Amino acid sequence: MHYAMNKQIVTLFLFGCMLAASHTFSSTIHAQEQATADSASPTRVFGLEQSIEYAKLNSPLSRAARYALLSAKWRFRSFRADLLPSISLTGDAPNYNKSIFSNTLDDGTVTFSSRTQSEASLGVSIDQNIMPTGGRLSLSSGLTRLGIFQSENTYLWQSTPLVASYRQPLNQFNSLKWRAITEPLRYRIAQKQYVEDLENLAFTVTQSFFDLLLAKINVEVAEFNVTVNDSIYNISQGRFQVGSIAENELLQSELEFRNARNSLTTAGINYLRIEEEFKALLGLDDDEILEIILPSVAPSFDLDVEQAYDLARENNSTALQFELNELLADQTYDQARKSTGLSATLQASFGLNQTSQDFDQLYEDPQNRQFFSLGFEVPIFNWGKNMAEIKSARNDQMETANTIAYQKRQFELSIKSTVREFPQLRDQVELARISDEIATRRYDVSKNRYLIGRIDVTNLFIAQNEKDGARRNYIQALRSYWTGYYNLRRLTLYDFEQNEPILYTTEF
Repeated sequence: MHYAMNKQIVTLFLFGCMLAASHTFSSTIHAQEQATADSASPTRVFGLEQSIEYAKLNSPLSRAARYALLSAKWRFRSFRADLLPSISLTGDAPNYNKSIFSNTLDDGTVTFSSRTQSEASLGVSIDQNIMPTGGRLSLSSGLTRLGIFQSENTYLWQSTPLVASYRQPLNQFNSLKWRAITEPLRYRIAQKQYVEDLENLAFTVTQSFFDLLLAKINVEVAEFNVTVNDSIYNISQGRFQVGSIAENELLQSELEFRNARNSLTTAGINYLRIEEEFKALLGLDDDEILEIILPSVAPSFDLDVEQAYDLARENNSTALQFELNELLADQTYDQARKSTGLSATLQASFGLNQTSQDFDQLYEDPQNRQFFSLGFEVPIFNWGKNMAEIKSARNDQMETANTIAYQKRQFELSIKSTVREFPQLRDQVELARISDEIATRRYDVSKNRYLIGRIDVTNLFIAQNEKDGARRNYIQALRSYWTGYYNLRRLTLYDFEQNEPILYTTEF
């Protein structure tokens, strides 16, 4: 009879403690919410998609991507300007010179005289690069005035009304022709790279988001476990006093309670660190208050391996980078081959010029001005240096070709592996969700059985650990699914839900 009464008293005490624990936990949550509401900064609620969109607009990484694209854009414009005529104005005014110079007379004697003169010139030219040949065509006009200051000042004028000049390298490396091939490709790569950078950012934000979400879950679990284990420890003390449990079980309850407090401290520190990293990634201020919410599973869609690979090969900058690397290797070989053989330069000009002391007569009856030259260089012997450079460039070309072939194969395998694994990730999410629900229900059952004395504290803690582990596994499964989803997007640059390519504005 006495034992039965004690058991009833203990049971009532247990229920009271659990109610108190529940009240304590609720009070903690309410206090946190109240502190958030009273804060000067409003709480910002972020889901996964909201986090990604905010990062694309405000993250330092998104701004860096925009600047990289702008830099590529202006480099391309600089190249296009090289294909168009350029106009330049040159001048030299004043150019004053006062010096002593030597003068040899007819009888061989040398005398020294003082000379003071000034020179001023002004010229304008129009230049046009000839891309197919690597030549350069120029049209120029100029005017020069020479002043000689002696006992009587003298001024001389020289004019070149029009001069047409052409310079043509022969059997030499044509850098402009190669740039006409590589620069548009570089700009296309930069445009696609910008889209990839934003999708890479989405992938990185997804990883960071779930890291923060898991850290938040760990804090919530740790807070709950501290509250519950405190109650269990108090319950164990009551049972030990009435002799219903051994001291070993009491000590185990105390140990679990202290471990729970230590886990809460660790979880809190880890959460603050990850939260700071998440804010830095999104471009948020450190003092902003965040609340993140669990994302749903994205709609399922059918994936075809070959289609995904074709999309990746068409849209991803990696395929274009392979093409560019091959062109650059060919360019290097061409440069080495043409820099080691016969080279020549043809220059020719034709124009008009005139000199006069009277400016009014400067453009009357101008004289012809003609110039022609052909310079060449032929290497004869340099100990095989030229041949060595050609062989080296050729082997670099072959090395690049084989490396690219391997990289293409690896890229293909990466696409296929990603596509094959993605449907399994969705199945894992569903399995983890069900396991989470089962583990939660099992813990509730175990807790109730513990309160009535049907199981010991060891089995209760086993159920608690399984509950916590199942919750974390569910979050990890969601993380794997969403990172796989955005990994697929960044590889293919294709939105499989909307069935359209991923595009972003590239004009700023």
